[in-house]
Amino acid sequence: MTDAELRAVRELLPITRNCVYFDNASTGPLPATSVQAIRRFTERCSLEGEIPYEECEAVVEETRRMAAQLLHVRPEEIAFTRNTSGGIILAIGSIPWQRGDNLVMMKDAFPADRYPYHYLLPDIEKRMVASRDLARGVDCVFRLVDRHTRAIALDWVHSPSGIRADIAAVAEFCRPLGVFFIVDAIQGLGVVDLDFSAVGADFVCASANKWLLSPQGIGLVCVNASTMPRLRPYNLGWLSARWVEFNDLLTERALKTDASRYEEGTKNYLGIYGMRESLKIILGIGLATIEKHIRLLNDRLRQGLRAQGYEIVTPEEPRRSAGITLCRKPDSDMAERHLHLRRNAMVCSLRENCLRIAPHFYNTEAEVERFLAVLGS
Repeated sequence: MTDAELRAVRELLPITRNCVYFDNASTGPLPATSVQAIRRFTERCSLEGEIPYEECEAVVEETRRMAAQLLHVRPEEIAFTRNTSGGIILAIGSIPWQRGDNLVMMKDAFPADRYPYHYLLPDIEKRMVASRDLARGVDCVFRLVDRHTRAIALDWVHSPSGIRADIAAVAEFCRPLGVFFIVDAIQGLGVVDLDFSAVGADFVCASANKWLLSPQGIGLVCVNASTMPRLRPYNLGWLSARWVEFNDLLTERALKTDASRYEEGTKNYLGIYGMRESLKIILGIGLATIEKHIRLLNDRLRQGLRAQGYEIVTPEEPRRSAGITLCRKPDSDMAERHLHLRRNAMVCSLRENCLRIAPHFYNTEAEVERFLAVLGS
């Protein structure tokens, strides 16, 4: 990005006037254009009541196409969900589990990637892999797989530590074995430019409220088209069928055959209208440019952190990390450091007694320098 392009982008994000916001791995700020789109929609709802269904669905399909472009997949492979958990629950319910199956999953994943499997699959054996092992490579996953393994579930980018897994290698491993592969992509989508059509995971789930700078309560799941015939019916409702108009509600309609069949009822139009505007910004800049810019900021950040005596927990090899830098300082109260940053309008997260710092495309090198100066004061 040129300086002029960066200034233009920052004008769309009012948060940049209030603080140095390096907490995009927690919640991304809403761009002004997203706020305006949501406001216009709600005002119309107040003045008009029902917004024409066809008009709303046209926005849904435009947003679906943009989400597909983001993942380099086909629009018919995208379904909108409430959040990452919704996509994971959809995957769990659609997979044809059998007695004696096992699941390979991360023991220290974010709770959204642990709780659904434990509560919804109490009789399925869980085989655990740790993020620190994944940091060295995915062979640790392969060693846990046997003929009874029904699925593997991994974070693409581990939320607390920022460790990035080689999900393409895992998908390639799963394919000939018929093992389902479920990916939580929330901490990589919008940061790393990856062709998910080439990866070939069965389910890719993500909320849009972090790196995609979209409203809370909207997310997506990418369901591989080649996987659809292997799935059991799940999460189906009346809008899983094909409707042209609603005058005749008693004639049975055929079910949709693509991923949109999982959108069972009235959609979160507020979230989708906001998400559309946020994706316009991200796709307008381009993921390759965004990835390069975030890498530049993190490189400078880590250089400055090391100079102040901080240990970088996140792997520094580019293919092992994405947008997160997790750091700690021996014999230092990290909660106190985090509070000191907050008091000086420097926003990041405290995770596992470490600072989790997550700059995005709208942040600047000057902000990195200001952050380091406050941290060291």
